[in-house]
Amino acid sequence: MTTGTNAYRIENLDVYRKSIALGTRLYQEAGNGTAHSAVGERVRENTLALVLNLASGLGFWEKQWKTTHFAASKRALMELTPLLELMVALGEMKAETEAQYANELQDLSRMVGGLLRQAQRRDGGEDPGPPREGDACERATRYH
Repeated sequence: MTTGTNAYRIENLDVYRKSIALGTRLYQEAGNGTAHSAVGERVRENTLALVLNLASGLGFWEKQWKTTHFAASKRALMELTPLLELMVALGEMKAETEAQYANELQDLSRMVGGLLRQAQRRDGGEDPGPPREGDACERATRYH
């Protein structure tokens, strides 16, 4: 994380800091021990999608771009819960560990959901319309 006056504005937001902290632990958990299955890999992909789309949404001013990225971040969060349950069923994660993550995911989901609702209500700013094929925004949402 950048420190001092060069810090990005988003690094000071609780939702971003929590996504980085949780994302780091989930990413490592899905890559440790026996978690080398397709489910573990999908957890890692969703973790990246969560953090990257959240950061992108926080960086845009335009309503359409913000909502697109926040929605993609929310989708990644919603998919993580059943993926973690599958990891428990496959013996790749302990049930107690999954329960702890589930609570943190629920809290983060509320925060991202609030950002999404706020972006959807947002007035002002130039709305560029839906992303077109090849746009950075469209590419960023392919991870879901």
